[in-house]
Amino acid sequence: MDLTNAELETLLEFFPEGLIAIDLETTGLSPLVDRIIEIAAFKVTKEGISLYETLINPEILIPPHTTAIHNITDDMVQTSPKLIEVLQEFKEFLGETPIVAHNAKFDLGFIVMGLLRAKIKLSSALIYCSCKMARITHKEVINHKLATLVKELNIPLLNHHRALDDAFASLMVFIKGLERLKVENQPEKQKADLKSHGFLFSLEQFDELKTQELPLHLEELNKLVKEAAVIEIQYTGGTHKNKFRPIKLTSLLNTPDGNILYARCLLSDMYKSFKLNKITALRHPSAEEIQQWLIKTQKL
Repeated sequence: MDLTNAELETLLEFFPEGLIAIDLETTGLSPLVDRIIEIAAFKVTKEGISLYETLINPEILIPPHTTAIHNITDDMVQTSPKLIEVLQEFKEFLGETPIVAHNAKFDLGFIVMGLLRAKIKLSSALIYCSCKMARITHKEVINHKLATLVKELNIPLLNHHRALDDAFASLMVFIKGLERLKVENQPEKQKADLKSHGFLFSLEQFDELKTQELPLHLEELNKLVKEAAVIEIQYTGGTHKNKFRPIKLTSLLNTPDGNILYARCLLSDMYKSFKLNKITALRHPSAEEIQQWLIKTQKL
């Protein structure tokens, strides 16, 4: 895991104070109910590269279906520190340096939830998303999942779904996006495009956020998210306003915009954030409808 001189020069041109790529492995997809089991960060500054990596004891059993993804077992984390023991140290490693992650809302949702529960004050670090960036700078790629991007962009990824390897991969995807910003834009436009293409929010925007209970008509979402179910939601925003749209559930997240449902839209095959207070109803499609949507998205 290393950067070429050209890659380092590009990164520091946009981020003179450095940049940290992070990634997590978890017991499931919702920071409201699931736990972190591995956390890693790849920090790049003008002084050099430094790493942070640790397994975490989630204090609950790791579901077999998630172990099948990342190969982290209950035995592996049994003697690892608990999240509360790691958070302050991890926060100090991050400092105020800007952060990037792939689908950053997911990772930051877990980290912020842990910090708020531990009553640890959040930093003012700026958060960027390599997936958001790649959707604009690499529109030619068939989809913008990390595994697809590293293959298409010839980025080495030895252990997909292990935190340090994925953190490095997300950093490299982000740098590839920065390289295109340099080539395609005049210097005065590059930073403006960086903000519009890759920036999400400042970490301190979470400070006063309170976890809300799910509305009565959405209470079953907790169960459905754990199952990564396919459902239809009626949503009061977007291009399909007030119409039912099929989605594959990913996570319930706490964000500066409020609690959101993070899911893969099966109409566009893109991951999107849906504000819970704008979801007016949900329904369960038939198995045949689900199969048709899934087949269609694989062809997009």
